[in-house]
Amino acid sequence: MAYVIENHTPSVRSTMREDPRGCPTSTASGAAVAQMEQALESMLSYFGDPLAALDRAQEADPGWAHAATLKAGLLLTAGEYGTTQQAREALATAARIAANANEREKAHIFAAQAAADGEWDRACELWEAILVQWPRDVAALLFAHLFDFYRGDALNLKRRPQRVLPRWSADLPFYGYVLGMAAFGLEESGHYSEAEDAGRAAVAMNPRDPWAIHAVTHVFEMQGRHRAGAAWLDSHLQHWAVDNGFAFHNWFHAALFQLEEMDTGAALQMYDLHLADVADMALQRVDRTAILWRLKLLGVDVASRFAALRPTWVTDAPAAGFYAFNDLHALIACIGDDKGADTAAAADAVLAAMTPAFSGGGSNARMAKEVGLPLARAFRDYARGRWSEATEGLLRVRDRAHMFGGSHAQRDILTLTLMDSALRAGQRSLAAHILAERHASKQHTPLTAYWRERVAKA
Repeated sequence: MAYVIENHTPSVRSTMREDPRGCPTSTASGAAVAQMEQALESMLSYFGDPLAALDRAQEADPGWAHAATLKAGLLLTAGEYGTTQQAREALATAARIAANANEREKAHIFAAQAAADGEWDRACELWEAILVQWPRDVAALLFAHLFDFYRGDALNLKRRPQRVLPRWSADLPFYGYVLGMAAFGLEESGHYSEAEDAGRAAVAMNPRDPWAIHAVTHVFEMQGRHRAGAAWLDSHLQHWAVDNGFAFHNWFHAALFQLEEMDTGAALQMYDLHLADVADMALQRVDRTAILWRLKLLGVDVASRFAALRPTWVTDAPAAGFYAFNDLHALIACIGDDKGADTAAAADAVLAAMTPAFSGGGSNARMAKEVGLPLARAFRDYARGRWSEATEGLLRVRDRAHMFGGSHAQRDILTLTLMDSALRAGQRSLAAHILAERHASKQHTPLTAYWRERVAKA
């Protein structure tokens, strides 16, 4: 769906301004710019309410379309059907009052339109075009960075911040956040030492940067330094765990470190204290589902927790079928409650919603076809005890699973499930073969010892 930017005769407006990073704005209202800065700070830090700040910017200058456009962009980054519909409403407002918008602001409208239409690849191209001309447009960078993550584009997750960093300097507002984005891109591309250095530098500039804290946390996870990772999160607890919108995901990582230690009791307690009551967003439900499934693979009875979690997922189209990575976790939440009466029907509903008949076109159609659907079928086979079929399905898709988003740490759930399924299928050699991947970085962790023992006993 495209929104037509109205070209009615523009009203007379005062002299154009620039934001604190030199990007041109079409508003002459200092109050509107100040509220926009607050919104951007909240978007980047996850502290405060960026939507409220954008609304205040709109109130300060009702004719400034950019506030409505960035509201749409922010809503789109949730990666959900419901927030995308809200984004469409904000985009309609932006298009209606965009006659006074400048070139940069209109380019943002077109990028957000593409994302709202499900064309996430095209949206990233359009945000990149903005960065070519205005490399200090931090909103364009943030939106593209998040959709690089959703699309599994590790190359641009790394390179996009790198392309703009030379045009930034430490004295510019939000520089540390850009460095934090660069750190995460480096980590997901396997440049762990550089990632840790960049992330630590970002945190040194601004301790209240949960994304940078998170980037360094990922380095610890990928290198098997689980105790150091737990200590890192604990040492920065006051900066990410209090009144922060990203705290749930860092708690997820804290639980992963507990699982690597094979302290399932501590991981379950962490789930109950910090994750069990958080389910407003799909991103939060994904983390809840992933921790419970990992515990289930380790033999912990989490059926009652899955039973409480499953109703928070919508299993029917169009909410299901919107983003394949989320959909897979919705299906896992259904089959995790293996004592429930209607779990199979709910899982089948998710699977049906992921088919081309419901998932529609755009970037998600590709992700669902190539990765999401085959994985969903493999997990359904797992739930039915069809171990050989589940093993074959997981093995066939796992190496290209990055194409439907998520991080290496998040996608490890596929490898863990593959090993479990292979052992249940009597394919001990395959399980040992896959387990050997952990030798380079995690050979000494208790979790690896647990899997080694299971393989030996198979």
